[in-house]
Amino acid sequence: MKSLFKIETIYLILLVSKPHPKRRSPRPLSNREGSIRVPFSPLSIGEGSGRPTLRVRFCEIKFKIHKILLSLSINRFVIFGCCAIFLLSGCDKVYNEATPQEPPVLPQVATEAFKQMYPDVATFIFKPLQPAKTWQNDFVASTGKVTSVVDYQGEIIELNQLIGTPKILQNTLKNYVFSKYPNAVIVLAYDMMKTSTQTDGYKLTVQTDKNTFLNLFFDASNNFLKEETKQTEKVTAINFTSTDQINLDPKTPLIVKQFIANNQISNASVTIYTLADKTYKVILNFRERKNGALLTNEITVTEQGQLLEWISPIETEIFYNTLTRSNLSLDVSNYFSSYSSNTQLDYAFSSVVFGRSKFQYATVQNGTKERIILIDDILGKNDLVTIRSVVLEEKDIPQNIKTVLDNNYPTGVFSTGKVTYEPRNEATQQGGMNPAYFQVEIKQGSDRYAIKIANDGKVVFKYKIV
Repeated sequence: MKSLFKIETIYLILLVSKPHPKRRSPRPLSNREGSIRVPFSPLSIGEGSGRPTLRVRFCEIKFKIHKILLSLSINRFVIFGCCAIFLLSGCDKVYNEATPQEPPVLPQVATEAFKQMYPDVATFIFKPLQPAKTWQNDFVASTGKVTSVVDYQGEIIELNQLIGTPKILQNTLKNYVFSKYPNAVIVLAYDMMKTSTQTDGYKLTVQTDKNTFLNLFFDASNNFLKEETKQTEKVTAINFTSTDQINLDPKTPLIVKQFIANNQISNASVTIYTLADKTYKVILNFRERKNGALLTNEITVTEQGQLLEWISPIETEIFYNTLTRSNLSLDVSNYFSSYSSNTQLDYAFSSVVFGRSKFQYATVQNGTKERIILIDDILGKNDLVTIRSVVLEEKDIPQNIKTVLDNNYPTGVFSTGKVTYEPRNEATQQGGMNPAYFQVEIKQGSDRYAIKIANDGKVVFKYKIV
């Protein structure tokens, strides 16, 4: 019996691993007022940086993937072949709430975290959010535009792949949603496509305060048409190809080949889902960028060739809003108050999507040896995630990590270190027991070095401290 696995995401875009042979070097973003422009040359130091598209939302990725795999039973190859937009890691257009003052000195660890993750990027633009605590970093990678937030300890708190057409969602559409669902968040927006170049309305995916997802449809004049509850889709097969090779691919359904040819679609990677209801969902990722953004289409057709839906994502409007303790969500506030009398708020901010707060992040210090990052989906229920880091003593370093340190710094002397544990769901009390990675500073001769090592011994990055 053929096994099924479910897809219950807001939107899923698969990227083929083979780069386009004519891929151009990314253009740096223009400098902005209050920004720090940090040029970097591609470096080869460090190991295990991985594909940039897989390093989405540092503080959420392990928990989110674990949660998805448990609840949706998706095979791992689906996750590691995709950029998952249910994490809101795509379709992002960035707006800042206020122009920051004179930026403070940017810590080296904050820049190294990106430099070695994205060695092909020539320029990163850091813009302070909370002085000396957090920075927004915008740049263009080979996979498109990226916006992110990093803190002074080099933790990438949020990272978003920018996907979709760069345009502003009209206020008429937002106002309709917020008047009908006052506490809802628009998590995704799409152009409804009539042809490859003509739009015919809009589709909005909305998360309600009951943590349900709805699809709302509007015509080209912004008039409301209908509302549907987002349905779970069951996938029986996945095929990867491209518009260049699709006619030579025996696994591609004939009806999909005909649709691509009839609509003269070219220069794109193609991912084809065969669904249990005998329809095909086709994801197109176009190689050509628009202002650095990755453009995509999602097409659903029946076995008989009937077009059910043709949509193209619109860049999500997102900005980051710094918070004080009085602005924290109920879940974060309760955790903060109950944890320890020595706990102090280090920094906090929220990501605001289409004008509504979606995620809230806060970092607290418990004395001098423990640090906890809190992540809260504001509309979610019982989903507060914590990531705990503690000061690492040399005697507590596991043997496999000692071996890595000895191999990289044979005459090095341990200086300082910390261990960060896997994310923990506070409601279910699952996770958080095993180390995720170790960060160590080593003194070797007159030089100092920093190295980040995953629990399995792989070097995430390393650099000489200057």
